[in-house]
Amino acid sequence: MPLELRHLRYFLAVAEELNFSRAAERLHIAQPALSAQIRVLETQLGCELFARTTRKVELTPAGELLLEDAREIVARADEAEAKLVAVSRGRQGLLRVGFAAHGAGETGTSILRRFADEFPGIETKLVEAERIDEIQRRVRDRETDVAFAWVPIHYEELVSIPVASERKLVALNAAHPLASEQLISTSALESEPIVGPWDEVSEEMLAFWYKPFRPEGRREGDLHAKTVDESLSFVARGLAVYCVPESVERFYPRPQVVFRPIAGVEPAKSVLVWHRDTQNPAVESFVAVSRSVLAEGDAIQSDNL
Repeated sequence: MPLELRHLRYFLAVAEELNFSRAAERLHIAQPALSAQIRVLETQLGCELFARTTRKVELTPAGELLLEDAREIVARADEAEAKLVAVSRGRQGLLRVGFAAHGAGETGTSILRRFADEFPGIETKLVEAERIDEIQRRVRDRETDVAFAWVPIHYEELVSIPVASERKLVALNAAHPLASEQLISTSALESEPIVGPWDEVSEEMLAFWYKPFRPEGRREGDLHAKTVDESLSFVARGLAVYCVPESVERFYPRPQVVFRPIAGVEPAKSVLVWHRDTQNPAVESFVAVSRSVLAEGDAIQSDNL
């Protein structure tokens, strides 16, 4: 019959107290029950662990031999239990955070920093997606635990909270005629070649970004590019213009490229998404930190009004 952990705990209490009454109090059990459990352990091992007299209790040589191993076994069991409890409460483990390009800008960076400070026991693994349409799919397929994504949300399995709302800008070559304007109308973009991930994202995403000046979708002359860097390289060479969230101007500055706001269009909105039936307790912790950071940001904005 294999040893039971509870018997080793009983043994350790008696071995450290060398008194059955004090050991029973420490374990919150009755002394006769403790004595009976020690006898069960001795019977199981086939040797006496304690030399008992009416005046004192001492470890036998067999008890001395068991003491060191028992301490190590119980300590390791307690450590394993503590780790599992921490994981179940979202305080330890691994959290995969998906993002594309600049993520959720400065707000996303603030959330990640706060999370690292408050939950040092959780390893955060950043998972970059080359295309923005990959982000939501990876969360849906449980390849990523949470992610900073752009609206619209494509899958009913995902839950989201808003993270940031930014103006939509158009990136122009510095020598472009529209670069001298402070605000670009949608009609001015109708005749411009536009670079973007035309073949990589959903129709809903394309409509969200381009419908005001591409109501029928991609036109002949519009260029395809997968990434922000690739798209901006076309802009820098004067081959196309590129529509971006405002934070791209701060994260991807280029000397040949200027950014101008687009008039009368819906702002770009980033969200934090996670699976409705997530199995990772760390997700709840990350969402809680995100809500806290976002609430502080809202409070600062209100104070500045």
